[in-house]
Amino acid sequence: MSIPQVSIIIPTRDREALLSECLDRLVPQLPGNGAVEIIISDDSPSPARETIAPALRIAGPRAGPGPNRNFAAGRATGKWLVFIDDDCLPRPGFLNAYLGILNKANEECDFFAGTTIPCGDGADSLLMESPHNLPPGNFPPPSCNFCVSRRFFEASGGFDERYRVSFEDMEFFSRLAALGGNFRFVEGAAVEHEFRPIPSAAKLAARWESRVISCLDHGASPRDIAMLLPRHMALVILSRFRGKPLSPCNVRASATFAFEYFTAIARLPGWISKNLRGPRSSFWKSLPPERHPPRFGL
Repeated sequence: MSIPQVSIIIPTRDREALLSECLDRLVPQLPGNGAVEIIISDDSPSPARETIAPALRIAGPRAGPGPNRNFAAGRATGKWLVFIDDDCLPRPGFLNAYLGILNKANEECDFFAGTTIPCGDGADSLLMESPHNLPPGNFPPPSCNFCVSRRFFEASGGFDERYRVSFEDMEFFSRLAALGGNFRFVEGAAVEHEFRPIPSAAKLAARWESRVISCLDHGASPRDIAMLLPRHMALVILSRFRGKPLSPCNVRASATFAFEYFTAIARLPGWISKNLRGPRSSFWKSLPPERHPPRFGL
């Protein structure tokens, strides 16, 4: 049997119905020559109960999305790693689009992203969310649909496992950019992603701790974070309203976002104190200040 040249990595946790739909779309696209393998890294608390595609599953580390992706990548055999999420539905031609461009890719191109299409009801509602990446493509892309060479993934260090709640994907892509890799958008490698309800205000607020970790990695002082992060949070939250209609659900969302903001502000001193004692990224520490993003990424 030939060694797979492409490893498709699907991290999952307690989403069997969605995973089943994903595999129903993906498996028929696999070539019959063994050039592609699928690895499902399962972070579910009781993976023994699951029955879908047991031959493709490995038990994940149960430490968050970043560690789960790293764990699967460490067991993959492909030269190229394709990451999709368990709630994505690959469109026909998804895999052939990636394979076609990878067969032509030279060693100077290490990173690709496909189209992510939000679908279902929720486009006008701030109470719903879905990642998206539509032509001509954006960098950084959503982490639910991208491809990276193994050597580039390993050179970057993979996903930073300190990020347990959010931002692990954006931080990872910022390191790829700092390494100078070339990015290419693959329009035909398309997946659909349903809109889903946004998390509670408390869970939305918890996402902002990741920016404290990132800012400290880029050399920010506690005073820098206390001065810059509240403004950054406010601008990001306000940007969510851009292009959205005035509607009852969006008025309700504004109350959720207000609670998110003030909860994050209340937690900010504790986050700073806690993460000041934590480890710093060896990747960012090795780079000169001019290679870091301006204003610590804020």
